[in-house]
This record gives sequence, C-alpha cells and structure tokens, in this order.
Amino acid sequence: MILRCLSCFIFTLAALQAAEPVTIDLAKRTWQGIPGLERTAKGRVFVSWFTGGTKEPEPDNTVVLTHSDDGGKTFSAPQAMGLPLSDGTRCYDPCLWIDPKGRLWYLFNRSVKDSIQHGVYARICDDPDASPPVWGAEFRVGFDGPFSFRMNKPTVLSNGEWALPVVHALEPLAAWAGFDPKQVFGAAISTDEGKTWKLHGAIKTAKAGLENMIVELKDGRLWMLIRTEKVLWESHSSDKGCTWTPGKPTSIATPHSRFFIRRLTSGNLLLVNHYKFTGRSHLTAQLSTDDGATWNDGLLLDERKGVSYPDGVQDKDGLIWITYDCDRGGAGEILLAKFKEEDVVAGKDVSGAVSLKQVVNKLNKPAQPPKLVPANWNPKAAADKVMAGLVKVTAPQVKGAHDAEFVCVGDRAYVVSEVNDLKGGEDGGWPFIYSTLSIVNLETLKTERVIDFAKGEQTFANETLPVGACWVPRIIQKEANALRCYFVSQDPGKRQSQMWYRDFDLGRNEFAPTIHKAKLKTAAGTFDFQPLHFHADAVTHGFKKNASDSFFFVFDSFKKFDGKLYVALNNFTGQQNALALMHDDLETFEVIGHYNEPQSAALSESAVNCLPDGTWMAICRNDKGNYHFTTSKDGKTWTIGEPKPFVPNGLNSKPTFEKFGGIYYLGWQEATSIQSANRSVFNVDISRDGRTWERKYRFETPQSFQYPAFHEHEGAIWLCVTQDDTDPSRKERIMFGKLEDTGAFAAQAGEQQARKENLQTPIAK
Repeated sequence: MILRCLSCFIFTLAALQAAEPVTIDLAKRTWQGIPGLERTAKGRVFVSWFTGGTKEPEPDNTVVLTHSDDGGKTFSAPQAMGLPLSDGTRCYDPCLWIDPKGRLWYLFNRSVKDSIQHGVYARICDDPDASPPVWGAEFRVGFDGPFSFRMNKPTVLSNGEWALPVVHALEPLAAWAGFDPKQVFGAAISTDEGKTWKLHGAIKTAKAGLENMIVELKDGRLWMLIRTEKVLWESHSSDKGCTWTPGKPTSIATPHSRFFIRRLTSGNLLLVNHYKFTGRSHLTAQLSTDDGATWNDGLLLDERKGVSYPDGVQDKDGLIWITYDCDRGGAGEILLAKFKEEDVVAGKDVSGAVSLKQVVNKLNKPAQPPKLVPANWNPKAAADKVMAGLVKVTAPQVKGAHDAEFVCVGDRAYVVSEVNDLKGGEDGGWPFIYSTLSIVNLETLKTERVIDFAKGEQTFANETLPVGACWVPRIIQKEANALRCYFVSQDPGKRQSQMWYRDFDLGRNEFAPTIHKAKLKTAAGTFDFQPLHFHADAVTHGFKKNASDSFFFVFDSFKKFDGKLYVALNNFTGQQNALALMHDDLETFEVIGHYNEPQSAALSESAVNCLPDGTWMAICRNDKGNYHFTTSKDGKTWTIGEPKPFVPNGLNSKPTFEKFGGIYYLGWQEATSIQSANRSVFNVDISRDGRTWERKYRFETPQSFQYPAFHEHEGAIWLCVTQDDTDPSRKERIMFGKLEDTGAFAAQAGEQQARKENLQTPIAK
C-alpha cells in the first residue's frame, strides 16, 4: 500500500520575523557536537556544528561555522550563524550543502520550548570561495505545519529536482519534540531550485525515529533510511518522492544515532555508521556495490565510545571527507576523517590518503566539569520510576530468594539466583537452597522459563553433588551460543566447599548433563576452588585470621580490562578478599592480589573497577561499620582500606561498582531504615573519575532493595535485585527490569527516561 501525500502546501522563502537575538559568548562554551561538512570546488572546507548553554536542548543553543583554506589542516575560529532569541527560541542541527549552482546552503532548525513553533531555516552564500564569504539573511524554508525538522543534506535527483528529508507532524508536539511518536517521515521536493517546496509522505516507524536520509537508487527509486532504536528503517518511492511505501526495518544495526549515506562518483553507495559497536562506538565507513543490498566490513574511522553524527562529501579528486563529534560534554571534539573509496574496499589505507581523528575544534576544559545530573534531578523520584517497572522473575513456589546475577544475550536476560521453597531468607547452612536460572524476555519483561540447575544430592552424568546448599550462582556468556553458570556447594563444618560450573546451550535452551569443578590458581599451584587453598595463599601475604571451610565464592560481576577478564573473590566468614584473573578456559581463577587490611575490620563482598589512570579501586562491605575503600596500582599490592567521605553512612551489605558509557556507577546500602525494614535504602552515585560523585538514584522501600546487579546491553542498563513481600528476613523474591537507557542519551543524564514518562522533558540526540 502506498502512503499518499498528506501535506502538499507550497511554501515560499520568507524573511524571518523574530524576537531580539541573544548574544552567546562562544569562548565559554561547555559542550558542542552534531557537525556538518562541505567542500567547495576550489578546495575550501566548511564545518558546522551547534553549541551554547550547558547541554542540548537548551534555549541558548547556537549554530556555528568554521572554514579551512589549507586542505583541512587548520580551521578558523567558530562564528555564530544563527543566534537564539529572547523568546526562548533555540538554534540547532546545522547542515551544509552545496547546490548544483555552487551556492553553499547553511540549513538549521529553530524551535521554542513548550510551543508549536518549530521550523527549518537557511542562509545562502552565493560565492563560498570569496574572501571573506558573504552570507545572505536568514529565511524560513517553508514547512508551516505544526512541526517540521530536518537534519541531513538534500539529494539532487536524476530529474533535476531536489529532495530534502524532513521529519514532520500534523499536530502540535511536546516540548522541543525529540522522539515524539506523532512524528512521521517524508521528503520536501523542490522543482525550482529551492524557491518553493512540496512536502510528501508520512512514513511511520515502530519505535522512536529521527534523522532520515534519502538516496536515489540505480533503478530510479528513492530509498529513505530512518534512524530508530536498534536497526535503521526504510521506505521507497517510485515516483521521485511523491508517494512512499510503508516503513519497515532493515538489517542495518544502529545504536540509535545519526548515520550518513551518499552515492559516490563510482556509482557505489557509501554508508558511515556504527558497525560492530558497543553504544556509540566503532564509527565505520562501509561500501555497497549492489545498491544497499549488502555492505562490506569497511574502514574503521574511530573505535572510541562517544563518537557520533557523521556527515561529509566526496570531492572531485575522489577524496572522501567525513566530520563527526566525540564526547560532546567532555573534550567536545569536532573531528575530520579523510580517505578514498579503495580504502573502504580494502579496510585499510591503500591509497596513502587516509587521515583519521583529526581535530577540527575542541572545547577548552572548564575549571569544573559540568554536572552529570541536572540541578533539579530527584534521585528518589527517578528510583521510584525504576522500581515501578520491575517484575518478579523467581518461580511461584519459591519462598526465599537472594543474591542474583544475570547476563543479556539478544532479546533475553538470563538471571541466576539462589532460592528455596520452604521459607523466606537464605543461609549457607540450609541444605535445601538450590540454584536456578530464569529466562526473561527483554521486550515484554515476561519470565518465559525457570530452570533449576543445581541442588544438593542431585545426580549428573558425571557427578553426584553431596548434601548441602547450592548457592551464590554467577553467570557469564561463554561463547555466542553458550552460557556458563557457577555455583558453590557447601555444608559448613562438614567439608570444604567447592565451586562448580554447568554450561547452558542457548540454541537448545537446556543445560549440559554434566557439571565440572572450578579451579583456583595461587603461587603454590592450581587446585580445586576450595577455601583452604585461598586461605593458605592469603597467609603467605600476612593474613592472620582463621580459615573457614565454606562461604568461598566469586562475588562481584565479571569485568573486562585490556582484553582480560577479572573478578573479585570472597570468603565471607573468613573475611578474605582478592582480585583474580579469569583464564580463557573460564574454569581457572588466578589470584592476583589480596586486600584484607585492616584485619581489625570485617571486610568482605567487594566490588572492583579501574579508575581512568589505571588504578584499581575496591569497595568492601564491612560488618563492623561503614564501607572501606582500597586501591592498587598493579592489582597485587593494595592500600589499607578506609572509609571515604562520599559514602558517609554505609550498611553491611553488597556494594556495586560498574562503569557504563564512560561514567562510573557506585551502588551502596545506606544505614537508614524505612519503616524499620533492614536494607531498605540503596544509593547509586555516578562519577567521571571515581573520586567526585553525584547522586543519581535513591531507592527507598520497606520491601527492601538489596544485593542488586547492573549490566549494560544494547543501549540500556538492566538490573536485578532482592526484595521481600512479608518475611522479616527481607529476602523473598528476585526482581528484574531496566534502570535507564544509555548510548544516545547518556549525556543527558536521564532525560530520555523523563521524556518517556511524559514529564515534558526533551530528549538529547
């Protein structure tokens, strides 16, 4: 079915009637990004972007322009091309385009918060090679409906017409629009070189979309690609943009960020997008020789996180120029990459022309970095929204549950936990505790299956477990189609505990019939993963406390640094802690260094991470008071643990210490009770450097909020946590859900969540 033109108004160029401009001091800008690029026939290079205020969107947003006359080696200071207005109108998303007459267009958007005033504007330079270039006055490029927005370059069609990709709506939208579901996607067509335009098409996407682009295929059809959450969507037009097919998903993955597509002089298509990415990483130029049906692996332009929003051109000599941004609120880099088509084919520099990561412009770092959370952020309200979305993932018969961990693969979460069917709570001496795996659909949050995988006295193909608890399960993705689940079998006072593992086949959705012993490597050799070997190794490093025959397990989540996998080990009753290296066999844990000082404290259950300078830092539970922190330069020798002022009143419970999108997330239990409930307050603080922290979430509930685990997967942070219904032990069920979205929205510190909750807060792009 073809979608007919829903809006065919003819718009003429009109002079801007605006409130008084607001002057912005560009020397004091604290963020910048979203660039565009053009190159003239004589070689002058122009780059645009926007900045102003403390973030995007904000009323002080301003669009700027710089240029280079030495082949992109140096650029002029940025100059404002469109100023915000005193009525709250902001300028954003500039785009550069040289039309067939050689005129340089500077296109950008204007909008006013909490109003229906949204529109596309432009300035034109008739001779962009002049010194200096002279720009015409700003004017509105039609689209006088309730909402219109454009992000990317027009395309000159084979019939000479111009097609400009436009996002629009037929009714007023919320503040500054963002990813409003009322938005649709179309094309503005001009048959008179931009004097008038007709808006065609109302393509819809299943999820949040934005920033469409158009390219003409060799068979004459127009191909529109649209940014959405996981993959690009597409639509086609067989009549040069007047009518369009319904939108549908492609197989081109995206971290929900702008892409760039253009036809090269060879006839092949160039796509600059994130490829094999984690969030907004691995910006890559790819080539298609079959009009977008397939794409090669291409040329990696920038592997770092936080790179985004490519735009560019190919010059008359075949050199491709691409601009993009990196770390908008940090370094604020506007970057330039140059290469040729043969480099994209080969995946490396074969032309000798490749130049990557060249800085066009970057921020002068302010003395104090901008806050990670807005001034009016409410950590408790944010946490309340998270808790409202959590779902129970333990089986109906379970009465006690605790200490869950999980991994996400594809559209499923695999949650392991220790449970029992007799009573609330947990205890390592209860022989009826067993380990279980819950499979949760990430789209629906439905628990699809619960599989019990380890119980005392259970018989396997190669082993029979002894009497005792099977608990403290942990999980890791072993390979593409397999998970590995660990658990500890123990019977305190009767034998040495042993950590085992059992593999889970994702293809068959079932566990292997066998179990296997995990191994512990110390300076004395490699042994079964049992407490006596861990204690003996600690003794050689000055440990004085008595040995414990149980409660020895992997505690913290697995973390990868420099291609190696690490994890924290803990003997809870023995009050021993160590950093361990996970061997490639995912069976052997090698002790790197112990951290148990001061032994006068009762340190256990630590969480570890690496600070920006490579220093290890661990936060340890302390059963005699507040959390203690210890650091190490090499992971072997650690400082004496001590409390830190940013955790002023911690309780003896599990901490978490993760890093998502370049931001550290520190979670800790506060010694404050809600309705006399134990472990009822849990804080999550965030930091750029692991030293200065800001409160992002404060979970408060008399149902307890304890022993959470957090992991990032496909643009979101997910969590599981222990809670209770009625039992005073506070450990009855495992809950699972989403903490927040990341990637495209991390810099806005939760604004997407607020937008989804209809709080009239705009979304970052």
